Amino acid sequence: MKVLVTGAGGFLGRHVTAVLLEAGHEVRALVRRSEVPEGVEPWSLDLEAAIHDPELLRDEALWRGVEAVLHLAGLVSRDKRDTAAMYRIHLEATRVLLEAAQQRVQRLVLASTSGTVAVSQEDVGPMDETHQPDFELVGRWPYYLSKHHQEQMVLRWGADGHGEVIILNPSLLLGPGDHKGSSTQDVLDVLNERHPAAVPGTVAFVDARDVAPIFERALRAGSSGHRYLLNGANLATRGFVERIAQLGGVRPPRVVLPGRWAHEGARWLSGLGYALDMDLGPDPVDVDMARHHWACDSTRAQRTFDFRTRDPMTTLRDTIEDLKARRLFRAS
Repeated sequence: MKVLVTGAGGFLGRHVTAVLLEAGHEVRALVRRSEVPEGVEPWSLDLEAAIHDPELLRDEALWRGVEAVLHLAGLVSRDKRDTAAMYRIHLEATRVLLEAAQQRVQRLVLASTSGTVAVSQEDVGPMDETHQPDFELVGRWPYYLSKHHQEQMVLRWGADGHGEVIILNPSLLLGPGDHKGSSTQDVLDVLNERHPAAVPGTVAFVDARDVAPIFERALRAGSSGHRYLLNGANLATRGFVERIAQLGGVRPPRVVLPGRWAHEGARWLSGLGYALDMDLGPDPVDVDMARHHWACDSTRAQRTFDFRTRDPMTTLRDTIEDLKARRLFRAS
């Protein structure tokens, strides 16, 4: 099958393209630069440029032979200053891609996030695809709200008969190869002793190497209009941080604070740091997210795609070794 991939140069994208090539697919990748894995056909096109000039995506040569699209391009950020950029990439760029793809492909698979479904203020246990999130809560984090709106746009496109759609929702992606630091920053913050550990939240994470094969399987399997959560482990935030600290040879946080107090303290330190032009501690947004619950259940993906994951400690260890090899921290 010939597959058009957006975001092929990203953390997940590189793992996915490797799986596609190994499975014998032809891969055409939309790229800003010519740096693509060997065996991938590059197509020089900036999705953001296509927002202003949709004709860039309507080139018949781009779609010649393409049977499916894997839409992985996106911007992962917790910085509210990136809100406009996230909406532009996740919504406007997706809109012009869908308009160009309609009636040209059989299936579109969207890479989203578990946070559009599985997040709660209370510990309700692992959440599945039927969970109804609190959008007042999700709206506090522009990344997740923009991804929710993107999912709805893709689902409407499929419901209107333009093509089959599958949405894959991985939890926090870890593992080696995150050269932009978009997903593994939480691990790096622990290793640099900047993470808000002592809060009563729950973390869900998965190895990008385990997620990648599911994108290949979703080219043919899975019911159109359905989403599938992909998760490897659910850990209490404190346990997550302590395991990383142990594997990285750093001190785990010693003070235990209720989530609300930790968040207010981080906000106060952030304001003081801004006034003094100093970095005085963890980002309040990171603390706020860490005190919530993100545990999710991948039973549907296990049944549909035979989704299996490796030992979560292996994922954490390999992530840390990769960060260490790139000299982003130095163990004591």
